[in-house]
Amino acid sequence: MKRNFINQKELSDKFWNIECSGKIQTISFGKTGTKGRETVKEYADEKECILESEKLINQKIKKGYTEIHENDEIPQKVELSENEKAEIYFWDAIEKSNKYKNAHWSEYDIDEHLENLTDHLSRFGKERMILFEKTLQEKLGELYTAEIAELSIILECDFKKENGVYIFDDYLSDDGFIYFRCWLLLKGKEFFEDLKADIQSFVSGKYSFDIADCWAEGLLYVADDAYAQNHEDEESIIKDTVYELYPENDYDGMNRSMSREPKGGADLHTKYPKLVEEIGELRSK
Repeated sequence: MKRNFINQKELSDKFWNIECSGKIQTISFGKTGTKGRETVKEYADEKECILESEKLINQKIKKGYTEIHENDEIPQKVELSENEKAEIYFWDAIEKSNKYKNAHWSEYDIDEHLENLTDHLSRFGKERMILFEKTLQEKLGELYTAEIAELSIILECDFKKENGVYIFDDYLSDDGFIYFRCWLLLKGKEFFEDLKADIQSFVSGKYSFDIADCWAEGLLYVADDAYAQNHEDEESIIKDTVYELYPENDYDGMNRSMSREPKGGADLHTKYPKLVEEIGELRSK
């Protein structure tokens, strides 16, 4: 048995080949276009060798590898644009630094996540940190919508219940709304995309949150803090550089606008009944 695989998704450009000869398993792997490395392992018998090799193959397929035939030419990796790379860097950093991604909300700690994120970014160069900060500001801008503002109101603002209807105060501070959007971004790409499509995905059952702590102001500073771990006297250099290179991304500028005014009062219960009732019940406890 001999099977060949490649992974050219996102930033990857790798090959992984496996061969079984009797009870000997040989694996070669590395960056496409290189000789790579080779490992050899001997099993008790041919049956075990094949069984364990199939397990490895299934693991690789789950990680994004696709099979190619031995005589097929490996396709040339399509070079990603700067924006595509920045998007991958950003979400990869957010998700790799969250040790409790699939855990119960009670196990998650924002400060720990931010510390891990800062440490993760500190291992890379200035260019990667600039791309992270650039993407952060873009994502904060994408979340500057009436719908996300309405979610913030439902989760954070004072409310009362009259005749079975939840009625919300609709006041939002500018800074608080930024910190709220930072909190949403820390939940990862899948949640971000779901939420942009429909804020009621917040109560879809896919996600677990502590709704008593919906701010993550520290996300605004992780790129500069990461850079400062390896450089002295360089305060805010990453943020300042991004402002110079991409002034249109300013998430705190005066030229921001929403497509409509966010709803408040009893209108939110009418517009988002499932979301309001589930959150309202939780917040009433």
